[in-house]
Amino acid sequence: MFELLRAFPNFRRLWLAQVASQGGDWLSRVAVVTLIDKLSGPSAAVGIGALYGVELALRWLPSAVLGPIAGPVADRLPRRLLMIGSDLARATLVLVLLAVKDADDLPLLYTIVALQMGAGIFFDSAKSGVLPNTVSKESLHTAYALSAATWSSMLAIGSFLGGFLLEWTSMETVFILDAFTYLASAVLVFRIAIPDRSGSEPTKAPFHWSDILLLKDLRRGLAHVRERGLLAPVLAKTFWGPAGGFLVLLSIMASERFGETTEGGSTALAVGILFSARGIGTALGPIFGRAFVGSSDQMLRRQIAMGYAFGATGYALFAFTDTLLLAYPCIVLSHMGGSGLWVASTTLWQKHVDDAFRGRVFALEFLGMTAAFTLAGLATGFFYDWNLRIDVTTWVVCAAVAVMGTTWTFLARKK
Repeated sequence: MFELLRAFPNFRRLWLAQVASQGGDWLSRVAVVTLIDKLSGPSAAVGIGALYGVELALRWLPSAVLGPIAGPVADRLPRRLLMIGSDLARATLVLVLLAVKDADDLPLLYTIVALQMGAGIFFDSAKSGVLPNTVSKESLHTAYALSAATWSSMLAIGSFLGGFLLEWTSMETVFILDAFTYLASAVLVFRIAIPDRSGSEPTKAPFHWSDILLLKDLRRGLAHVRERGLLAPVLAKTFWGPAGGFLVLLSIMASERFGETTEGGSTALAVGILFSARGIGTALGPIFGRAFVGSSDQMLRRQIAMGYAFGATGYALFAFTDTLLLAYPCIVLSHMGGSGLWVASTTLWQKHVDDAFRGRVFALEFLGMTAAFTLAGLATGFFYDWNLRIDVTTWVVCAAVAVMGTTWTFLARKK
């Protein structure tokens, strides 16, 4: 896999840009979660659960809203300039977080998070369009696999480093370092040689706002999915939506349980460790799924069903833990299930969807998943603030995941 980095210099630069920017993303994510914990308290308008729920929602919603726009824009504007502009915008936005000092600044923090994620979706759309131009057709699948594995690796490494850097240095240092990662990404992208697309058919294609605002393309994608009998795999991530509560619970557990019991009361260290466990699980899930279950259509459906079960079981056990050492394998187990489900459902529908509809089906899948994750994250945060019981909140979310998983399995078997 890594031989691609030697064989294709442009892909190497694009991959290094991904490493830099995504590593910085998770550094700042740990810092933001820690900062919210620091600013929460009597002076905050709502409880810590709601604060984390809103933070999660603002990380998902910009991608859902801007995704249908970012794709067409990336097809019409120079992709390299779009990626560089996104990097420079995010570097500037992260530095604005240095101005967040007290609870009154929380609206500014949330605004910056939303804008940062909004700029990121334009980078990701342009990167997806550029990647096929940096490798040969025969190496494209391997390149995508390496890119996906890099996301999981940077989640684990960036989160772990973020927690320790916050321990040894300061929050301001982490935000400044994150800004430098975006600048490093911009420099690397600038050095990528991208073929000129002038005169190509995608550039000539007219851009109709009505098709986006009236969801015409999404409706065409839905009709194609139903025609192919692929509604169940396309909706698998939407049914997995209650797991958005798991991501809020990670932050709550880090600040309310492990942040108090870790030596020095370090929320930052607990956040970094728990988020790194999520990264390890995300990386291992597809590997074990393919090795032990298989990749036929029937086995992919089985992987999806198992993913719900592993996800709920891992966090149900997580609720009993009182040390990070015990919590770590529970998080790994749960997110192994989630990532196995993620990859299996995507692989299943991509095998059978017509090439001309893949972008629209992806947007349809992503929209349902984002809405479900956002609602679940907000509901989990407010529910915790209402009952103030981490264990009860966790088990309720696990029950919701189990019910949705059982429902999906039943519906998939009817096809």
